[in-house]
Amino acid sequence: LNMRYDFGETDRRSSINLYGGRYITQYNQDRPIHPLVNTFTTLLQERNFMKLYERDYAGISFKKKLSDQFQFELKGELNERRELQNNSDTKWVNRNGRDYTANAPVAVELPITSFEDHQAVIGELAVGYEPWVKYRLYNGERYRIDEYTPKFKFLYRKGFDGIASSDVDFDQLEIAYRQTFKIGIRALGDVAISAGAFINNDQMFFMDYKHFMGNRTPFVTTDPVASFRMLEYYTFSTDNEYLTANFNYQMRKFLVTRIPVTRIMGIRESFFVNHLATDNSMGYTELGYGINYIFRVFRVEAVTNWIDGEYNDWAIRIGIAANLDNLF
Repeated sequence: LNMRYDFGETDRRSSINLYGGRYITQYNQDRPIHPLVNTFTTLLQERNFMKLYERDYAGISFKKKLSDQFQFELKGELNERRELQNNSDTKWVNRNGRDYTANAPVAVELPITSFEDHQAVIGELAVGYEPWVKYRLYNGERYRIDEYTPKFKFLYRKGFDGIASSDVDFDQLEIAYRQTFKIGIRALGDVAISAGAFINNDQMFFMDYKHFMGNRTPFVTTDPVASFRMLEYYTFSTDNEYLTANFNYQMRKFLVTRIPVTRIMGIRESFFVNHLATDNSMGYTELGYGINYIFRVFRVEAVTNWIDGEYNDWAIRIGIAANLDNLF
């Protein structure tokens, strides 16, 4: 159940949300694995990448736009969280030497991610800042221009110990930066940087850790700029300091796009670099090349990953420009 009430002037809108329910959710609430992709890998490849837990929850949030540059959101949530176990080993293709893995993520920093039922009261403050936001006027109406505007976000998360029998106690700070900008003629650069730390991690469960947008399937359905292509979903999740840096360079004319028909079709080529730094990530880096907007929908990427500056592995990934939820 979700109820929202909006009020205030149009350009200074505020909203209050009341929500609650029971839900099955991924340990990483940014949902790096699409359910359809997980169904495919589970039934056909016997790889059940998605790890889930159940929670009963109730929360309230208040969101306010202070100016054209500033907005903030304040949220408080009560959770009762329960571990789930696999109840089926159904498969359409039986892979010799391969079985389903337990419904518990594998992480370097927390060898045992299983947990007892518990309560968690968590508060969150998110502040967004866009210092040079621009608008255009058309027929007397003002329209926001999102392209090329740097976006900054500050996040503070707090786990409250002892309130409503809460069993968590942590403090997380994070700052993020993202921007799209022009490079030369008809080329675009996208950069996304996020850095943070847990200044207090006295009592945490694995879903409270900082997780990263990994991928171990042939398909990439997440944000092509701020996500990894070959990173394990939870191996490097952390309750300490972390840094992610993603850069995507998209050009109109390079190799394949020198053929006139490909430019007419709107195809573009791109290079990207993704980097993760934690205490245990060993300088994890990805380098990749992609052909984008194939039939206006698909992209194909060749990716390599590097650990401690040494080549480790490579893969081919297929990306879908549109949101899968809108295709099925």
